[in-house]
Amino acid sequence: MWSETDKKGVSRKEKLYTRQKIRELIRLFYKEQGFLEAEIPLLVCGTTPDRAIQSFEIAGKAGLYLTTSTEYHLKRMIAGGFDKVFTVTKNFREYEFDKLHNPEFTMLEWARSASSLSAIEDDAVNLIRAIQTELHPDSEYLDYQGAHISLKTPWKTMTFQEVFYTWYGIAIADEDGIPDIIALIQRSGLCPPEIPAEHAALAVPALLDKAIKQLGFAAPVLIKKWPAAMTTSSDCESLDSNWLNRTEIVIAGIEIADGFPFLRDAHVQRILFEQANRRRENDKLAVVRYDEQYLAMLSHGLPAGAGMALGLDRLCMLFTDSADIREVLCFSWEEL
Repeated sequence: MWSETDKKGVSRKEKLYTRQKIRELIRLFYKEQGFLEAEIPLLVCGTTPDRAIQSFEIAGKAGLYLTTSTEYHLKRMIAGGFDKVFTVTKNFREYEFDKLHNPEFTMLEWARSASSLSAIEDDAVNLIRAIQTELHPDSEYLDYQGAHISLKTPWKTMTFQEVFYTWYGIAIADEDGIPDIIALIQRSGLCPPEIPAEHAALAVPALLDKAIKQLGFAAPVLIKKWPAAMTTSSDCESLDSNWLNRTEIVIAGIEIADGFPFLRDAHVQRILFEQANRRRENDKLAVVRYDEQYLAMLSHGLPAGAGMALGLDRLCMLFTDSADIREVLCFSWEEL
């Protein structure tokens, strides 16, 4: 299976060597800046209640999960005195099987104390450009599935509101919360027919995913300013905030990275977790146990800072011109 080639005659074996090179470049990039590479356990107590993420719970061990992200542990290390930390770690999320998802995948995550989200964005931009320079020193363009993407050109910035107005003509005001956005979608007649009325909130991510597939083909796009209900651990002005400071990076229609400044208030974080769990219950999803060590850390104090998660498998797809995540994995789920 490793000798099979794609339409350009490149074998999976060759792509796996490129993947190895990319991993080496990532570690070099962060270590040269003085980051510590942390080794985070894969088996954790508590998980995220984000309804878009389904965790693998260990059978017979209530509250023990395979990690979906190292975010909470990186923040605990920042609170413990580390200024810059990163991980390149296996993560696990249930029910994700398609060309962009494998239930076991590799994520690059990093965090900085006393840094803004813009500094984290710069990390991502500089890392991707550095990989391009190393792999293709004579070109600033990333060629992916027929797209000629400039990595040198200033990357485009759009807000969540601009995405919905550009693609759907839906004008979302700053005072609009998720219920208002749902009402706007329903009045527009654009609510996907497969979404039942009792779960109308799912129309928001569904339409967003559809729009994202049209972004980032000339240059990468940074989507900013997200509805508060779509993020459970980003800094917010108050529990009544409709919008949060968050950035998602899209290249060639693929979400590559997601980052935000730290939410540092333990009380607010617990309430947001509880609200997310109630949404899970309403959507007939399993209610999860929170990471109490993370919440305890917040109660003792977390320095200001920001972090980001970047899908390494998807990054390897882009740099090997692979249309399917299985082409850059040694073994996909179906091959086990």
